[in-house]
Amino acid sequence: METTISRRRFVNLALFGLASGGVLAACGGGSDAAQPTASPAPGPAAGSGGDVTLELGSMGDDSKFDKEQLEAPAGSRITLVFRNTAKPESNKLFNWVLTRPGTHLRVVNAGTNAGEASGYVAPDDENVIAATKLIKGGESDQITFDAPPPGEYTYVSTVPGYYTRMRGVLTIK
Repeated sequence: METTISRRRFVNLALFGLASGGVLAACGGGSDAAQPTASPAPGPAAGSGGDVTLELGSMGDDSKFDKEQLEAPAGSRITLVFRNTAKPESNKLFNWVLTRPGTHLRVVNAGTNAGEASGYVAPDDENVIAATKLIKGGESDQITFDAPPPGEYTYVSTVPGYYTRMRGVLTIK
């Protein structure tokens, strides 16, 4: 069975099809449209992974962390003990700041702008998960926080000039 349509009808149908395809693509429909990605599922309930204590320090007067890898289970309550092992007379100030994925440079820049009075951490920075105080050589600080969802999280010292050497990764499994 052969069906014929007028040229005008053909053009109208073709234009309608093109317009419909554009609308579908803009709305996310159609087979070639990018599919939305699911947000990461929240991790286990806080505290369900138990209590974990992590210890970290500086490498003496050197502007480096003594560990570049830390690990904790999902759902854990983490206590981080940070020690500045520099000599007090070195006047080396360090802190430890855990950042959301992909944001550590933003956190460093915001901290630099916030200045020493704020511990080189911008107040209420949404990209900071946890942070110690700014501590002098021979001092230590301890913080407790809930583990973020499973993933890899960069930690840095936000003291100007140190973030390139004082950096590591906390893996939550």
